[in-house]
Amino acid sequence: MGYIYAAMWLFAGVLLLIRYRRLSRMITPLSIYLMLLGIWWLVNEFTETDLLHGVFAWILRGITAVVLAVCAIIYYSEKRNTANDQSEQSADKDD
Repeated sequence: MGYIYAAMWLFAGVLLLIRYRRLSRMITPLSIYLMLLGIWWLVNEFTETDLLHGVFAWILRGITAVVLAVCAIIYYSEKRNTANDQSEQSADKDD
């Protein structure tokens, strides 16, 4: 069953990177994270080490938290830039 999850994470990461990269700067770290997650699950299936419990699970949670923080920063900076651009365009139309 772990092979299906690994394939799903890898497919989602590659799909995001190839097709949707131009939509937002947030797509690149998300796609890299999904590919890392796919590799993590694949290594978990091929080795006897359980990477989803114990210390390795906390490492994965830490990586997830960092990626979430990076994506949140990118999202809010893009949202602020979009709002500033829209306000500047409306100010230019009023003049």
